[in-house]
Amino acid sequence: MVGNQRWLALLPLATLSYLIARGQGVHLPGIICPFRSITGVPCPTCHLTRSAMASLRGDMGLALHHHLFGPPLVVWLGWAAWRSLRQRRLVLPLPPDRWMGILVALLMGYWGLRLVGWTLLGWATFPPNGP
Repeated sequence: MVGNQRWLALLPLATLSYLIARGQGVHLPGIICPFRSITGVPCPTCHLTRSAMASLRGDMGLALHHHLFGPPLVVWLGWAAWRSLRQRRLVLPLPPDRWMGILVALLMGYWGLRLVGWTLLGWATFPPNGP
């Protein structure tokens, strides 16, 4: 492996560590969603970070309340971290193109349902403030 890329193997583990620390109340900088900042409309991954943090704390009810894709994201990050550390290179196991298309379609469908619930039905799927 190329020496200057060896540190990339730590990215999935670093991401999990960041989510664990934030979930435990450690103040760390985050990224504010540019889509929501510009349009005022939550993006398809809105509250995915909160869901992942709740998943890592073991609060699956809250995790699923924030975003259905949070717990699977945590599992995927754990798998990517394990494989990356074992192979000493960045490994991001992605599904084949067909499955990736299905995954994106599910994410967009879930987003659409949340938007309809938020705008037309008054569901509290997206709090007014926050990332």
